[in-house]
Amino acid sequence: MTTTLAPRRTANEIMWAAGSLATGLLFNAMALYSLFFMTSILGIGAFTAGALIFLARIFDGITDPAMGAISDRTRHRLGPRRPYLAWGAVLMGASFALFFNLPAVEGSAVVALALVALLLYSASYTVFTVPYLAMPPDIASTYDGRTRVMSFRVFFLMVGVLTGSAGAPVIVGAMGGGPEGFRVLGVGLGLVAVTMGLVAFFGSRPLPFPKALDSRGEPLGKLVLSPFVDMLAVLRNQPFLQLTLVKLCQLAVLAVALACTPYFFTYVLERSPADIGIYLAVFGLSGIASLALWRPIIAKYGKKQTYMALLVLYAAGMGSWLFWQPGEAEVFFYARAVFIGMASTGTVLCALALLPDTMEYDRLSCGRSRDGIMSGVFTLVEKLAGAIGPLVIGAMLGAMGLVTGQDPDIVQPEGALFAVKLGMSVVPAVFCLAAIPFLMAYRLDEKGLEDARLRAQTAGGTLG
Repeated sequence: MTTTLAPRRTANEIMWAAGSLATGLLFNAMALYSLFFMTSILGIGAFTAGALIFLARIFDGITDPAMGAISDRTRHRLGPRRPYLAWGAVLMGASFALFFNLPAVEGSAVVALALVALLLYSASYTVFTVPYLAMPPDIASTYDGRTRVMSFRVFFLMVGVLTGSAGAPVIVGAMGGGPEGFRVLGVGLGLVAVTMGLVAFFGSRPLPFPKALDSRGEPLGKLVLSPFVDMLAVLRNQPFLQLTLVKLCQLAVLAVALACTPYFFTYVLERSPADIGIYLAVFGLSGIASLALWRPIIAKYGKKQTYMALLVLYAAGMGSWLFWQPGEAEVFFYARAVFIGMASTGTVLCALALLPDTMEYDRLSCGRSRDGIMSGVFTLVEKLAGAIGPLVIGAMLGAMGLVTGQDPDIVQPEGALFAVKLGMSVVPAVFCLAAIPFLMAYRLDEKGLEDARLRAQTAGGTLG
């Protein structure tokens, strides 16, 4: 019986993990091209475009705790999480396609259209990702088992990163780099995301899920406010708070770098969209290959220690772009892609491996599951970082005189080029290093989690 069920269980875990391809695909394609699309195709000013992304992300972030509370309380035969995987997959794929098919109308109308499309996309992304991120503590119940399941998820996440960040420039370039390329990008990647989201939905059917929280009889006002009350409550979980702050800094690195990449390759390196795809393909493939390296290193040296070392390496890799000069040997171009890809993927694996531990610790602390609200907070941080990146880059480029319009080949002034170079190197390196003090304060390890379990058993299910 065991030999029959174990492979099936693993297959379903892998199918569930495939949902990360959808989120990685769309997140990275939007992070890479949303700002550039608005400034270079729709003709929206750099600061205005960055502000639109910021507003949409903040609005979306506010809904994350609400979605987490909803998924905690949903009473459905499929469990409290799974229904949202199906609905969210379809909605986020369709809204992604809509954004990149907006018409380049004149004046304030194009700004309004862009904001509405961004709001629709961000809200749809929340419907899928918050319940999805809350599922691992029940899918894998052991400390090492979570690292294994999360390694599946990181594999698909990196395939999504590769497809979204490396594939997107190839698609745009193949269609001439203009509006038609972005229209094909939106529809093509949107369909892939819907498909992989549904794979996660169907694949997770036999996997364990928790009972929904019983909210019957709660006053309406309490239900409305409960997501935000719960959000403040889970932030009193110190390991979760510290990990959340680390993740904010880490995601800001990615958001800043991706927002700056099209400008950096187009105006500083003077390379084609296809070269962006090549660079990010090497980045992504190196990251995927490095998973086999990071798992034993994490097992030997610990999640936290490995995480800190990788953040330093990540900062060094991003900072090296500051020293790029015309005529630099091509080998350094690819060496950066390999080095940064490996370090970035390692930090993602470490963060995802630590998250279920903080969720279990919270269960032991309060005696009930608040995994949905915690995943809502975590995705809120993802959205906040995604808001900070384009806003910082948009503000820098706007202040330094970036020329916008409906032509991506416009010649840019020296000040704008210098801002682009800083945005690709110094700014992401600073965010990397800013995460280290928060990670140093993180204290929850395997022994600490086992001690918490023992104390909870002694206290009758709570830590006191």
